Amino acid sequence: MNHRDVYYVFDKPVPFKDLLIYPIRMEDYLEFMAFSECLTIDKNSIPDAKIISMSYLGYLMEYTTMDNLWIAKLDRILRLSLNDKDRSLDIKYGYNDNNKPILMIGDLSMDGGVFDELIDIICEQNMIEKEDYSISKEVRDALKSARDFRNKSGAKMAGLEDQIAALIASTSLTVDDVCKLTIRKFTKIIERLDAKLHYQIYLAASMSGMVKFEDTSFIKHWLSDLSKNKFDENLMERDSLDKKLGNTK
Repeated sequence: MNHRDVYYVFDKPVPFKDLLIYPIRMEDYLEFMAFSECLTIDKNSIPDAKIISMSYLGYLMEYTTMDNLWIAKLDRILRLSLNDKDRSLDIKYGYNDNNKPILMIGDLSMDGGVFDELIDIICEQNMIEKEDYSISKEVRDALKSARDFRNKSGAKMAGLEDQIAALIASTSLTVDDVCKLTIRKFTKIIERLDAKLHYQIYLAASMSGMVKFEDTSFIKHWLSDLSKNKFDENLMERDSLDKKLGNTK
């Protein structure tokens, strides 16, 4: 269990140094997601020894341009996460006496290592997947290709507005209620609703006597752990399970 889960579970701000890192609410979803790309750059896949050896903060500072606007996007992400809607916080980017990149938030100075911890919290809190450098680039590329193929060959995921409409149709929540949800809770509710629906379908089919499954182990209770393993998430698609409904004897 992650030691920060105690804050994530109940959508509480996470204490970090002298700061409080707040979960992003759905009302800010579009803005946050538009800028969150600055948190997930796979800089270590760039074939340049200088870039690979740099800290993530150093890379953002040195390679921000008018085209990518990394620092401007990062600044907005930080203000959303620090609940700084009136932009009263003094956020600066610079270099220390050793010419190492630092981020200053008020009187708090962060080097590249501390900055990485901050970004980890923001990504965990809002369910943003970062590159896992403990996995080789070849394996990461293979997993990405498999996910891309699955996304292209499978049904297209509904857009945000339709997901909100589906959530409202399936629960007693209103649009205002959804706006107040954190991104984390919204995502988890959608996942649970999907798991519950499929569980009910598969269970009803298996108990009806009209459909017989060769293997019923895939019928997992909708409250089972939904965590995905990076290495086996592409081995069995949900639509392949749906096709089992036609396998009668």
